[in-house]
Amino acid sequence: MENMNLEVDNKNKKSEESLKKSILVYDEDSKQTLFRFFGIELTAPKGLKKPRLIYLSFILINVILLLILKNITFN
Repeated sequence: MENMNLEVDNKNKKSEESLKKSILVYDEDSKQTLFRFFGIELTAPKGLKKPRLIYLSFILINVILLLILKNITFN
């Protein structure tokens, strides 16, 4: 019975370690301001690496998808 508990503990530790290495896991304690425009503030968690690149790629991909869908619907 004790061996089974140790195996479960080891599996839990491995899953926690894999979560720590994940790209989406970051410290949410404090935030950084990336952009302010007419009172609108774009913030990101401090632990997030390259937040400007992530936000810009998100916006760019969405615009491309919008244009593709627009062209498909008008044809």
